[in-house]
Order: sequence, then C-alpha cells, then structure tokens
Amino acid sequence: MGIITTEKTSCRDCYKCIRHCPVKAIRLSMGHAEIVDERCIKDGKCTLVCPQGAKKIHSEVDDVQEFLRNDELVIASLAPSFVAGFPDVQPGQIVAALKKLGFASVRETAEAAHWVAREHLKILEEGKKGVITSSCPAVNSLIYTYYPHLLPYLASVVSPMIGHARMIRKEWGGKHVKVAFIGPCIAKKSERIEEEVAGEVDAVLTFDEIREWFSRENIVVSSLAPEPADVSSIQWARAFPVEGGLMKAASLDKELLSREFAVITGIDRCKNFLDDFEREKTGFKMLELMSCEGGCIDGPLLGSDISLYERRQRIIEYAENNLVVEEKKDTLDLPDFRRDFEIRSIPLPQPNEEELKQILSYTGKFTQKDELNCGACGYDTCRDKAVAVFQGLAEAEMCIPYMRARAESFSSFLIAVTPNGIMLVDENMRIVDLNPALRNMLSLKGQMVVGKNIDEYIDPSPFIEVFRTKKAITREVRYSAYEGLVMNLSVFYLEKSRLLMGIFVDLTQQRVQEKNLEEIREKTLRNAQQVVANQMMVAQEIASLLGETTAETKSLLSKLGKILRGEVVEE
Repeated sequence: MGIITTEKTSCRDCYKCIRHCPVKAIRLSMGHAEIVDERCIKDGKCTLVCPQGAKKIHSEVDDVQEFLRNDELVIASLAPSFVAGFPDVQPGQIVAALKKLGFASVRETAEAAHWVAREHLKILEEGKKGVITSSCPAVNSLIYTYYPHLLPYLASVVSPMIGHARMIRKEWGGKHVKVAFIGPCIAKKSERIEEEVAGEVDAVLTFDEIREWFSRENIVVSSLAPEPADVSSIQWARAFPVEGGLMKAASLDKELLSREFAVITGIDRCKNFLDDFEREKTGFKMLELMSCEGGCIDGPLLGSDISLYERRQRIIEYAENNLVVEEKKDTLDLPDFRRDFEIRSIPLPQPNEEELKQILSYTGKFTQKDELNCGACGYDTCRDKAVAVFQGLAEAEMCIPYMRARAESFSSFLIAVTPNGIMLVDENMRIVDLNPALRNMLSLKGQMVVGKNIDEYIDPSPFIEVFRTKKAITREVRYSAYEGLVMNLSVFYLEKSRLLMGIFVDLTQQRVQEKNLEEIREKTLRNAQQVVANQMMVAQEIASLLGETTAETKSLLSKLGKILRGEVVEE
C-alpha cells in the first residue's frame, strides 16, 4: 500500500492533483487519479488541493497504539515545528498530552538537528563544495528519483528524524525501545522505510493524526499542566524548521548573504535550481533546499491557521527563549550521523516524433497552432500530456477543450438532425431556443421566435405544470391552429440550467393512418356481415331442397325392400 492513495469513488476527473504535482507522479486510470508511489516525492501538494478530499495518507496510529497495548517502551521524537502546529496551547502542554497517550518519554527532534547541522559543517571542513543539504526527505526523493546524476552532491548525512532515533537507541544502551516521530511532513513516512535507514524509526505520525488521537481519547490539551520535554544539547537547532534553520544551527547564518551559501524553499524553485545545477555548482559551497515554502513550518499536515510569518516568529521566539547550553561532544556517546543514498529513478519510455504526432492527432492537434497548452489537463503543454499518454500515465481524453468541442459539436449535430422537435423555455416562459425540426412543424421558418413568450405559439400549460412540480410529464397534445397537428409532448426541468425542455414527436401522420385504418376496418366488417347474411340464406334454401329429396328417397327405398321380401306394395 502506498503512502498516499486515492479513494476512487470520490475522484471526479478534475485533474487538479496533476496540475499541482511538481513531478506528475499520477496515473489516470478509468478517469481516476492514482498515485505512482515509486515516482512520488511525497511533498503532499495533491492532498492539499484535492477538492473532493479523495487523497488519503497512510496512518500509523494503529501501529503505535499496538506498541502501547503490548507494553512496549515508546518514545516520541517531536519535531520543533510543533510550536507552530499547536499555537493555541503551551509547548509543555503538548508534552503532557503525549505522555497521557502513553509515550514513556517525549524528546525534541531538535536534539539531533543540532548534530546533523554540525555534520554538514564537517563536510565543508573536509573541503567539499557544491553540497546540497539532505534534511528534507522530499528534496532527497526528488534528487535520487529525477536528478540521480546529482546524488554525489547530496550530503551523506541523515535527517534529524533518523539521527534522533539513533541517539535515543544508543542512549538506552541497546534496550528495546520504539521510536515514533511526530511532525508535519508526509515525506517522513516514506523516508522511514528507505532501505538505507529502514528500522531506525518505528512509526511516523503527523500533527493532524495526533490531534485526532487526542480527540478520540477526550484529552483537552489546554487543560493539562505543562511538562518539560526531555532534552540534551540543542542551542539553535529548534530553529531548524524555518528557512536557513540548518545554517543557523551550523553557525553559518552570517554567511547567508554570501554567494557561497543559500537557502531555497518551495519544490518548484528547488526544481528550477536543480535544472541549472551544472551551471551553478561552481558558485556555492552549500545550498539548503526545502520542499515547503518557508521551510517545515509550511508542512502539508502542520494543521495551523496562523500565518507563515507568525509561525516563523513562534519558532524563533521558542528557540531564543529555550537555548540549552551545548554539552561537550566528548561527554556524549553520539551515533554515526552519515548515510548513503541510492538511485531510485525508474526510466520511462520516450516517444519519437511520429508517435508523438499520432497521439496529438487523437485530440485534433495536427499543427502547432492546434496545441493550446492551456494546462486544463494538468500538464504544462499538449506535448507533455502526449508524452504522459505514451508512458501510460495519462489518457488522451483528458484534453478538456477538445472533448468539450467534440461534445458540443455532437450534441449540436444531434439536435439539428433529429426529426423530433426540441424547445428550451426559461422560468418566465420565454423561448430560449428551438431546433429546425420544430420550426418546420410549427411553420416558423425565418421567424424571430427566441425571446418571445411560448403562449404566442402553443399552449404553455404543460411547461407551467412541470415548472411548478419539477416533475417530468408526457402527454398527447393537439394544436388546431397548425392544421390539426398532433404531438406526443415530453417536458423536463433542467435544474442546473434552470430551463424547461420540451420534446415534440409528430403523431399527425400516425393518427391519420390510424383513422384510415379504422374506416377500412369498419367497411370490411360491414361487407363481411353482408356476405355472412347472404350465405345463411343460400344455406337455408339448400337445406330445404335437401330435406324434400331425402324424404322421397326414403319412401322409394322402403317400397323396394317390401318387394324384395315379397310383400304387397300399395300404389
């Protein structure tokens, strides 16, 4: 099961998720948008923009609850952005609420962020240049999936989440513990199961999932007495979620105005930079890339209504007011904070020019002028969409302008050629439109009919009845004013357009034929009755004659019998 899935029954052909997905990791199947998990970077844009709420995120709350039911020692690693994600309560109240859920200890991920920042600094001290920070899992996924040639520049350092899990496990001296990370990021769920770090973190929960859990357990966070989190050395690492936070934690913040150090936030800007990386790489030492605008404080599941500026202020204020003096490194038993990244890109087939032209032709694009590049399908250009069709990620029918033009053309053709009359009437009983067939039936060719009241031409009562009841009717009507025209009239109310539609089927010839047939039937019946009467008379005459003959025959035979017996026969 993927991290992000689609509820097909709620997915309605709007293509909004495709328009906002920065890597188009979505496949259209039977009109439904399916996430291509192996190509998805889990930035979460699709979950935020889906108007039907059809995108669902895999939850690991049940896993954590199972750990707790089994009396496992579960430790929470709380992302520093929590002070922006829960602005209505005190930080200590969140700690108390998590312990009330059953977590044995609540630690701040900033503990590891402090050392992760130092590890990036160490890479610079080793003389490396063109280093891309590796704390954002969505950016990491973007690089190893879509820019695999840039992997050598990605810092071989774990994220604070992985680093913190390693720190916790080492502190507990090998004792069996479960580590659950809590933050605003969907990509962390995917990072947790990456082969190079699998098993370090046991579950990833989002702030939204934690809120729902609090609600199910009837925990009113604002009513709890604040409790401090268990922390070691942090210093400025609590500022990690804001843009430039890693640089600040690594004491490189004074270098941000230098061309050698920079911060880029927002996945589209990150992509633009990576596209030009070969040209830019010689000009900087370290670049901090973050997929969310402004940093992790704009994470997809932060769940906060306060402005981005206020979130940033809260993070900085919390960091300033809660500085923890750094412990000497030699007094800490620190784990290794390094890791490797493997290429995970899956090359897709590319069409040649002829194949591309053929796909474009399916939607009426035969010349460059036909390519509108409107983006309605979710792709930037018609050719991008055609490539996606070739790769099995899109459907040709996604071209909305073409399908609309075809539908309008077909419906207009159908209305124009149908032998049945069609009339559209508004709620004020004014004629909105009527087709050629009805004009012929009512002898209205060339007349200005549209906009006039329907009662100027026909009886409006069926239309008035349907408008009043909103229920369709079908009845036979006769229009004496039009040479006895007989119609089968069906009237419907079109709710969305607030129009009444009448469909007229001409029954005049059918009724004439029925009348003629009835006359023929009656005449035939009369003739048949006369024939039967005549036959009866003949039959009676024949029967009379046969009766006399039979009597004479009987008398003769009787006499013959007497003669043969020798009896006396009287004359």
